[in-house]
Amino acid sequence: MTKQWPMASALLLLAVLPLTGGFIRGFPEGFFDFPPLVTHPPHPAPFSAPVFAVFALLSLGAAGIVLFPRRAGFAPPLPAETRSPVRSRLPRRGWLGLGLLLASWAVAWRGLGLPALVRQHTFFPLWLGFIFFVDALVASRTGHSLYRDRRHDFWRMFPVSAVSWWYFEFLNRTVQNWWYPDRIDFGPVHYLIYSTLCFSTVIPAIFEARDALASFPALRLRYSRGPRLRIPHAAAAAFVLGAALLPLVSVFPGPLFFATWIAPLALLAGALELARVPTPFRPIAHGDWSPVFLLGLAALACGFCWELWNAFSSPRWAYAVPYVDRFHLFAMPAVGFSGYLPFGPVCACFWLAGSSTVRISSCVQDPA
Repeated sequence: MTKQWPMASALLLLAVLPLTGGFIRGFPEGFFDFPPLVTHPPHPAPFSAPVFAVFALLSLGAAGIVLFPRRAGFAPPLPAETRSPVRSRLPRRGWLGLGLLLASWAVAWRGLGLPALVRQHTFFPLWLGFIFFVDALVASRTGHSLYRDRRHDFWRMFPVSAVSWWYFEFLNRTVQNWWYPDRIDFGPVHYLIYSTLCFSTVIPAIFEARDALASFPALRLRYSRGPRLRIPHAAAAAFVLGAALLPLVSVFPGPLFFATWIAPLALLAGALELARVPTPFRPIAHGDWSPVFLLGLAALACGFCWELWNAFSSPRWAYAVPYVDRFHLFAMPAVGFSGYLPFGPVCACFWLAGSSTVRISSCVQDPA
């Protein structure tokens, strides 16, 4: 039986604590403007070689664990566990999704002589095509997929995703780590509706990518026999850490820019465990790191696509990350890609927090 108070408290704190920090430090200019049209680019703290080195080492360490798990204490999967899946033809929705993806990509980058208004609205159809194409790939490889087997959950991910990314836009009003340089004034209602549609694709895309990775048995089991990690009172400690960081991010947005992703993750994961809702972190106690790793890798794969397709699109986003804004891949600073690793688990926690059914946890812990 779940406890309601941890989740209710977490959702309240997610909203209140960043505002508390804003009242302490003062809100940035334009914080309450909507739509958030940026006239002047943000001015983050200048590049710092020592800070960059720290994040580069952390990124290399994470890459080392992902690429060479045995050196981090992971045992190889048993041979009998790595059977190849049964393959079938790609379902029709996969071809339709691929066509929508490619057409939207072409219009986003080249325009193809279409009105500018069409080019400005390609993000949602592009990612909707991605979601259905990858879902069909998973179905063709495993015989199962989110859309085929858990269609109600599949569609419910879209509104949960929209609310989740609106929350990160809310946090970004303070940290200003990304901004939208194309001053396209859609008007408040137009901006609200279309942005909500775009934001609604984030969580479904990550879960579909996670299932695609999990369809390869060798990868799915690669991180399933790792070190067992049990930390007493970890849930309560994570909850307190997240609650402490959230207002501090608003007070010290430069030094704590990275906590934009860590604070909600800690608060939500702690609250879910206190509410007795299984999270991707629970299997770690038994040495199974697969749920966390696959979500992180799925977010990284989606992140590469987000940054790629953003490169020549309009509207687009740009970054203003303090201390580490060097050596870009597309618009993203190189070490910034490591931020996608915790983004996968935090999206899973938002999904669990936004769901009212216990069985949804199977979407997080049991991918294939």
